[in-house]
Amino acid sequence: MSEKIDVISMFRNRTVKPVRFKHAGRIFHIAKILYTWVGREGAYPVHHFCVLTRDGDQFEISLNVYTMDWVIREAGTGS
Repeated sequence: MSEKIDVISMFRNRTVKPVRFKHAGRIFHIAKILYTWVGREGAYPVHHFCVLTRDGDQFEISLNVYTMDWVIREAGTGS
């Protein structure tokens, strides 16, 4: 899975924190960022986030800092 999504995020002190996102017509509120890492697509960094939603679902989302596109990479349900 690699689909563009809309994300509301906070940028502070040179860091980014996703807060909620829209996928498949639903709004998901992020309860916790489980872990993060930075990869690369070509010459540009891509920030990856494994997040847990308020509903207990886990997703991997990423931000390409060159295009500023958010993408959902994996989705799983917690219940």
